[in-house]
Amino acid sequence: MSAQKLKRISYAFLGLGIATFLYIIVHETGHLIVMLSAGATITDFSIMFSHVSAVGGKYTDGSEMWLNANGAVLPVVVAYTAMFFYNKKHETPFYRIIYFLVTSVPIGSLLAWVIIPLLYMAGKAPANDDVTKFLDTFTKYYPAYVTSIIAALLMGVGVYLTVSLGLLGGYAAEIKHINDDTQNKNGV
Repeated sequence: MSAQKLKRISYAFLGLGIATFLYIIVHETGHLIVMLSAGATITDFSIMFSHVSAVGGKYTDGSEMWLNANGAVLPVVVAYTAMFFYNKKHETPFYRIIYFLVTSVPIGSLLAWVIIPLLYMAGKAPANDDVTKFLDTFTKYYPAYVTSIIAALLMGVGVYLTVSLGLLGGYAAEIKHINDDTQNKNGV
């Protein structure tokens, strides 16, 4: 295995680790913002255990829904915003791989918001999940499938931005380099 190939593969694993870590921070911060806005007192904030908890606060149905949704919404807003700062001309493998993964993980997390409402309608949603807790309040007013549609639309916007702003192309070029490196090594 060539040094370049090993470096690009390392960047991919490092990027996934960084993307996951950043996602957890922004996800939990999303919950934290709503808790604080409701007047709650934060009792625990843990990145290692992906957890934030609070006592007190005045929650309405709207703030209760935001409490559960903002863990997904804030990372998506941050990712979409970050995409507009992507520089297509920056050709280093580290930049291309990390940037793609860091902005794609929040978009991928929306898949739960597409699938779990369908499970919810079938009575099989996971207990204590953010989506399930959101739907417990949301479905007082709207059908659960509306959440699936909105999440799918947000994912579509994310995919569109990833392609049109060049993030996917930059990432694909780096993956192609890994494959080309392997083929050249094998004499293909």
